[in-house]
Amino acid sequence: MKLPISLLPFINRNLSLSAPQSPKHEVIEFPENLALNESLDSLSWFRKYHDYQAHVDYLHRLSEEYPPLTRLFSAGKSFEKRNISGIHLFGKSGPGKKPAIVFLGTIHAREWITGMVTEYIAYSLLRNYDVDKDIKYALNSFDFYIVPVANPDGFVYTQNRNRMWRKNRQPEPGTSCIGRDLNRNWDVHWDNNNNNRHDRKAGGGASTSPCHGTYRGTKAFDAPETMALATELQTIKERQGVRLFIDWHSFGQLVMHPYGYPCTKHLPPFSATSWLAGELADAMRKVHGTQYRAGAACELLYPTSGDSADYAFEVLGAEYAYTVELRPGLGNGGVREGGFRLPEDQILGTAEEAWMGVRHVVQFIHHY
Repeated sequence: MKLPISLLPFINRNLSLSAPQSPKHEVIEFPENLALNESLDSLSWFRKYHDYQAHVDYLHRLSEEYPPLTRLFSAGKSFEKRNISGIHLFGKSGPGKKPAIVFLGTIHAREWITGMVTEYIAYSLLRNYDVDKDIKYALNSFDFYIVPVANPDGFVYTQNRNRMWRKNRQPEPGTSCIGRDLNRNWDVHWDNNNNNRHDRKAGGGASTSPCHGTYRGTKAFDAPETMALATELQTIKERQGVRLFIDWHSFGQLVMHPYGYPCTKHLPPFSATSWLAGELADAMRKVHGTQYRAGAACELLYPTSGDSADYAFEVLGAEYAYTVELRPGLGNGGVREGGFRLPEDQILGTAEEAWMGVRHVVQFIHHY
């Protein structure tokens, strides 16, 4: 299903793809983080947004609560030398022996809901391990690698300077512009020169202009964040293989399978990859009635060269690789920047949808 032409101005305006990323002073105040002191089962963590350090602390809290099932890891350092922190879940069968499932969040800095969703998935897997046989089978059959904040510098910048910042915080020499789009910097179809609908300087959905929101960088993996993540993923691939990969984003309520680029490339008819995208969308829809649509990334949204899901599919060999856009949906009246500023009272509902979708598709790939 192609995106209606009538929505393209909305996307161009509200996803800020064609506008330069400019400074905009905006400080977000975070109250004392009492949620970390409460029981994990109270779910109070998922009723508010949190700062970067609190997210790091939450992963430590999960690991301390479930030490036989987890280990913490860092994929590497950001440009400003922050850890790209993750949690590895593996069940009592032990780590590093089973096919891997990988979830990334907050690769685009302003998409705060994605970090919360990936943490809810981690919490739900651990919380249900001893009480739900399907979850126990899943954790005993797969290793889960979850990185809630893949772009820590940009994420911090959205909290103390510009809530709508998208990229990392890496300067571009010779200009006053800052940042690369970390979802256009992967080494897959990175160096393309075909114009797209958003920017005449862009190649296949990524801009060559350093001030642009989708600036791809000077070469693939010239951002330390993508280089670190790719190195970690290559190690996982060589050690155990990657079965399922999801890069969580907002917004649009879309489950997108390859290809993001080129738009002339398609999966075979009735492929398991495209079928499972539909299953994921259906399972998410059934939780609260939120309408998710499934399809190829280039058809549902726009061309995206150098993106993580195509890299996982084509380079890492992940049979199931997706970009999932969470709430709200495209074209909802008056969304504008609110699409990224998802209200806190929708955090838990959005997380529940994502969790039930993951639970469903993991059962499928476990059995088949």
